[in-house]
Amino acid sequence: MSKKPNNAEEQGSKWLTTFNDMVTLLLTFFVLVLSMSTLDTGKVLEVSYSVNQAFGVLQSGGSGGIEVFRPFVVPKGIRNMYKEKKEHDLSERIGGISGMDAKVTEEGVHVTVGEKILFDTGKAELPAHNGYIDDLGAVLRNSDCAIRVEGHTDNVPIHNSKYPSNWELSTARAVAVVKYLISECGVAPERLSAVGYGDSRPRLPNDNESNRERNRRVEVILSINQ
Repeated sequence: MSKKPNNAEEQGSKWLTTFNDMVTLLLTFFVLVLSMSTLDTGKVLEVSYSVNQAFGVLQSGGSGGIEVFRPFVVPKGIRNMYKEKKEHDLSERIGGISGMDAKVTEEGVHVTVGEKILFDTGKAELPAHNGYIDDLGAVLRNSDCAIRVEGHTDNVPIHNSKYPSNWELSTARAVAVVKYLISECGVAPERLSAVGYGDSRPRLPNDNESNRERNRRVEVILSINQ
């Protein structure tokens, strides 16, 4: 009968080293995958510790802690600089459109359009093709900002069966612009909202016709998504 080598026991256990290495690599792989999604850090730590104990990967007395990888986050300062540049570029492009007054404010890019180039006095119907809104829509369609359209009037009361007050008129005008941007310019509807303020937010005192004309307007507020 042949005798087994003295180191037979050691040779037979070598596969455990390879097996442990494989388990360690698998564990690392799964932790990396989990780190790229929304994590429950406590559960990840618990699973990691249990697996390590089961396969003897951790040294005796180890805490079982694990460093959870986190996705790279752009620093706030850089995000703000990027946002400001986009606002400036958008303001310049829109400001170059005839009849559009655009400036950067705390809310974003603030665009003002006078009543005369959009609507007849006391009405909220846009023509079939409005070159001013077409040009604005071409810029907005390729941007990634949220768009709020506001209607404003002067303080002269309106009395007709269609618009009982300036509130209804200003809201109808804002809605008309939103509908035009969707149907004629291809702007995504989920980016748009409409609101009417009537004569509650005048740019100038309503004490002469020139000021009242400037108060009759549509404003478009563009909020850049960071």
